[in-house]
Amino acid sequence: MSFEQSAGAFTFILPPKLNAETTVLVEDQLKLEGVRHLILDFRNCTYLSSAGIRTVLMAHKSMLQAQGSMLAANVPPEIVSIFDLTGLSQIITIKKKLREISIDGVELLSAGVCGECYRLDPETVVKLYREGVDQETAEREKQYARAAFVMGIPTAISYDLVACGSRSGIVYEMLDAELLSGLIRNDVSNVDRYAKTLSDIAKTIHAAEGDPSVLPNLKTSFRGYLQKMQGYLADSDIQLLADKLETLPDAATCVHFDLHTSNVMIRKGEPVIIDMGDFSIGSYLFDIGLLYFIYGLPELGISMLATRIPADVGLEFWNCFEKHYFADRSEEEHDLFRNNRYFLASLRLIFSITFLPLLRAASIRMLQDTILPRMREE
Repeated sequence: MSFEQSAGAFTFILPPKLNAETTVLVEDQLKLEGVRHLILDFRNCTYLSSAGIRTVLMAHKSMLQAQGSMLAANVPPEIVSIFDLTGLSQIITIKKKLREISIDGVELLSAGVCGECYRLDPETVVKLYREGVDQETAEREKQYARAAFVMGIPTAISYDLVACGSRSGIVYEMLDAELLSGLIRNDVSNVDRYAKTLSDIAKTIHAAEGDPSVLPNLKTSFRGYLQKMQGYLADSDIQLLADKLETLPDAATCVHFDLHTSNVMIRKGEPVIIDMGDFSIGSYLFDIGLLYFIYGLPELGISMLATRIPADVGLEFWNCFEKHYFADRSEEEHDLFRNNRYFLASLRLIFSITFLPLLRAASIRMLQDTILPRMREE
């Protein structure tokens, strides 16, 4: 056993066995006076007895009395099972130890702003986040993907969380499928049919009731994102965006918030939705606004950038999608979108400014030069 001290946190690396014999030594060395953030590191520990559980609880109680916090980190599956069986996982915050993988010699399938996708074997792929993206991001996406699958939304089956060095990722089933974007690029004469496919997928998502204990509320999230626009946008523009946000209807149904033709695959004629990291609860308008931003504003060039669909084809696709999606909705709902279309298009840019440093400068320019002036005119 050993300990590490850094930036106000005290990390105690536990021995391979935490039992009646070793807990005496642990408790003797675990000096917590003045400690406000304790990390019990289970990276080497594979056995936990009842005496070990008592020691963990003792440390947790000490942190509560000091008004601090405690995290059990790198907890292996066998210890997680004990935590779950005893109820300890409901008391203490746990960060699980991820299965280690290597990408040496494996096939790179695709790359994006947040990470890459590799083929691990004939039946599985891994979505590997880039350096600096924390493990919690992968854990959230895994949780959201599982929730969508249970709700009957057609999404790829997700398996375990993994680590590759300091990077984290999610293992998914390998789909023998084609991207909807590729089908459109190779068959532009049937854009209307593909737009109807995406419209049907969107309606399936937007009809599903989301579990608020699992999925974040997107409207609430954006209230926080707008507070982070200080220094990027003028106060008057932030207020304009905040006022517009409050006019959107509240909803308990699902939104994907990255729904476009490169996040839909067609497998044996049936759609499968991928990339569930932004899956949330909120108004369907969040998704419609994203699609308008990608395809309905060809001057921004997002269609080609995000999906490799040429701008003119993307605009045709958007017009067909809008026709199909609003065909069975009231004129009032359609007007609500039309009257807020530039604001709704701004939301993905705000998200990018907040979370994607590589896209921040370009997103600010689009927002300031194109979207906000049209919002003011509107």
